[in-house]
Amino acid sequence: MTAVIENTVDIARTPEAVFDYLSDLRNELSWNPDCVSVEKLTDGPVGTGARFRAKWKQGPAIETECTTFDRPRAWRYENGGPVSLVLTITLQPTPTGTRMTSHGAWTPNGWFRLLFPVFIRVMRRAERGVVANARRALEDGRDRSSPRLPEASPEGAA
Repeated sequence: MTAVIENTVDIARTPEAVFDYLSDLRNELSWNPDCVSVEKLTDGPVGTGARFRAKWKQGPAIETECTTFDRPRAWRYENGGPVSLVLTITLQPTPTGTRMTSHGAWTPNGWFRLLFPVFIRVMRRAERGVVANARRALEDGRDRSSPRLPEASPEGAA
């Protein structure tokens, strides 16, 4: 039994800025109020094979590994625990910035299968908020990695 949660949001930042900020899990501490801690376990830059230990308010600490790192188009993190998650983020350039799609495949393990129907309903709502928080963080310039895109001008404006 696997449930998919997918959310899409437009962000007024370049794909490179979105990728650089959000693909590093340590930055989640600055925009997700449910994220308690994130520790990078591997040496070197974030990329394929990078591993993190992370804790969110709702569950135990888990280890997650970056299994795809295709700057600035996509990244994927996979983890185990009571609920396994394969989270794939894809980015597409738009005239006003970036369209980000978050695709999470959630699979319960062991005894957690009993709680999974309630858990996934709660997570569907929570994930919409997580994606919105990420957008706000980038548009507010919390990443400081690159300048904001100019505001789109109205049709016909010079």
